[in-house]
Amino acid sequence: MYGWRARIGVLIPTNNTVIEPEFGMWSAEGVTFHFTRMISSRSGHGSIEGLRHLVTNVDRAVEELSITGVQMMLYGCLSTSLAIPGWEKSFLEKVKKWSSIPAQTAFGATCAGLKAFSAEKIAILCPYGEELQRLAREAFSKHGFNVKALTSLNVTGLRSVCNVAPEKVYTAAVEMEKGDAEALCILATDLPTFPVLKKIEEDSGLPVISSNQALLWAAESVTKTVKKNTEYGSLFVKRYF
Repeated sequence: MYGWRARIGVLIPTNNTVIEPEFGMWSAEGVTFHFTRMISSRSGHGSIEGLRHLVTNVDRAVEELSITGVQMMLYGCLSTSLAIPGWEKSFLEKVKKWSSIPAQTAFGATCAGLKAFSAEKIAILCPYGEELQRLAREAFSKHGFNVKALTSLNVTGLRSVCNVAPEKVYTAAVEMEKGDAEALCILATDLPTFPVLKKIEEDSGLPVISSNQALLWAAESVTKTVKKNTEYGSLFVKRYF
């Protein structure tokens, strides 16, 4: 039987071609991930309106995953939480409606990861345009974080974000102004980060938390797995040891 240790359901936007391979890199023995996709935009460009359309697909996606018998649901789009007021509560209520399993969003998992390091002063790297940059600052501030620096790659095309080279993420993360931040978070589940997370931590001297890394960290509460591999950064080390 596949998923004999745990089966995790993941809701993702249709454009996202990053989160599945990055979760596959983690690939703990006996843990399987089961994805369902939601259409946000047919134009190929990210927008607030597209995120509003995305959430109209969530009831269907949650119902589908609940039928599979997954033991947890992860919502793999961080920007939804920035653009849709009350989204965290709304998503948890939708999951509860169909099942009694735990659930987490990319934004909620990222905040939890930052709190695990007792980081209040943070730096943010993201691909977002100006409107989502502003919303990101506001959202993290409302959750008690002091955003000391925010740098954007300004890549707004839905397919373009997925195709950003990890080396570009590394360069931007290491060279960006961070002030006196205590941790760096890299936002967006469709931005490739796993191949460079450890190097960013080593060369920046800060704990680094990416959206996908944080979601996997949240899933560990169900999987109870120990993966003795520090390749993907210290957030995993802090949870597993």
